[in-house]
Amino acid sequence: MWLHLVRGRWLLLQSSDYTLELWDLDAAEYAYPVATYAGLEGLVNGVLLAEGTSGVEIILSTAMFRAYKFAPDLPYRQEVRAVSPDLTLLDSFHGYSSAKTRQGRLLAFAESDGDPLRACIMDESTRYSVELSFGAHVFECQRTLDICVRDDIFFVARHRNLELYMSNDVKCALEMGGTTARAISPFQSFSYPADLILHSPQFHSTAPVYFDAPEGSVALAHFVDDEWQAILVSPQLRSSDPRHRDYEVQDVGTLGSGYGTIYGTRTGENGYRSTVLCAHRLTLHYGRFWDIEPVLENGEGLRSKLPQPGRDKGHILVAWEMPDFEVDLPRPGCVAIDEAVGICVAGMGSGRIWVGDAVPRAKPKPFEVAPLHGRTPHPDPRWPLLPPSYFWDTFYPGPLTQSDPVDEVVHGWSTAVDHYWPWRNDPKAYGGILWFVENFMGIPGPARSCLFLATALFKTSGASNLPTLVEFVDVNGRIFRISTDVEWVTATRLIDGITIEDIINRLKDNRMRGVTIIDQDWMSDYMVLYQHMKWYRMHKHPKS
Repeated sequence: MWLHLVRGRWLLLQSSDYTLELWDLDAAEYAYPVATYAGLEGLVNGVLLAEGTSGVEIILSTAMFRAYKFAPDLPYRQEVRAVSPDLTLLDSFHGYSSAKTRQGRLLAFAESDGDPLRACIMDESTRYSVELSFGAHVFECQRTLDICVRDDIFFVARHRNLELYMSNDVKCALEMGGTTARAISPFQSFSYPADLILHSPQFHSTAPVYFDAPEGSVALAHFVDDEWQAILVSPQLRSSDPRHRDYEVQDVGTLGSGYGTIYGTRTGENGYRSTVLCAHRLTLHYGRFWDIEPVLENGEGLRSKLPQPGRDKGHILVAWEMPDFEVDLPRPGCVAIDEAVGICVAGMGSGRIWVGDAVPRAKPKPFEVAPLHGRTPHPDPRWPLLPPSYFWDTFYPGPLTQSDPVDEVVHGWSTAVDHYWPWRNDPKAYGGILWFVENFMGIPGPARSCLFLATALFKTSGASNLPTLVEFVDVNGRIFRISTDVEWVTATRLIDGITIEDIINRLKDNRMRGVTIIDQDWMSDYMVLYQHMKWYRMHKHPKS
């Protein structure tokens, strides 16, 4: 499921059958969508909006590297005029996915030419494109998470690094023409504060005024430690040449926080409002620094002190209690916000949609949200594919003794992943190794679990803890070591060129030292793992 709000009144929605629906949230009742389009190939993963001559110009991208253009006439919320919007396809083009931003006719995509690591800028008129290549010290396998444009600079956020590209370089490369994309390099790139690894960040091309940032700054909201925080990218010098502005990044504040398992966070376009979707609450926050309190301590005078974390942390405007949260969990990332009118929308695993309207409420009071009663729920097809057994809470139930594991290639190690856990390598399984690699580790597949520690199949008599599973996974030709226990998962990259056969030989000779890259923690998004564990514990199949 994918959803997006337009002008505070219109909800674009795509469910698992790929049909695009347009709903009018100002309607007296939500009986049917006002328009539909059934020609999309793949799930939507990006949207670009622009003011057109006859309506809102909408460009959608899908995971199948397709892009579609519409221009429906969509009035603003509570605008009084008769309208019959439709979703007539105006244009489409292939080879581009994960749309992020636009500057006139220049469209920015995080993926292109079938490559999930190839970010590019495309000229919509000529269809020429230019690749945004990695900076000199950027780690490999880093996806482009977001792109924004401010004045004469394209800002690119990847997992570990932030890069700056000059618009003039992009335009010059596009003017040279040719169907083969050219590549340009950033004029400045740097790591995030405290060497953060970001997941699902969101750019704001104009930094909110409460940051008191220099002209030309942009804000980057990101989720870490159960909080929606902001990073500021600011020029330190004034210059007409971007290369002489000496940009810096700094951590500047918290925009919102959540309680329990977080399923989605989204910041409004201008960065003044954010919404957080938890297992049982949908909250609307306003973002600004904590109020500064004068505190007298030890007779040494007044000093500033940040308030201690509490229930009101994050400046909650409205908190809606989600109905049926014990049986119907939210879908990860399926949340939208329109900060101008205070509308928040959340999608549930059952296919239901909940709409929270903060107007005219001015205090953070819980109240019931209204579902789109007229639509038939389309449960995501991944949810029924939860495995019948899991590494951290149950074991293979078949006849097995410690002296006779299947396909034991080294004492204690087996390659029989498909025998014991056939769902593990199922590319469609929610929680399978492909899902794990792409969502938890943040790198594209294909991926396959090849070798695991067979002792994880046996529960030692009298042991209070379940054994830790260790497995070696082949990710597009590179090997990773993944350790899974009851509450924690770690992923480590092995040195380039090593194969599963090498690992088996090293295990036989007890020569595993030095095969892992220990100078870095691999990128890990624990929020998606917590979400999956919550889903599993609620909906797991009976043990066979």
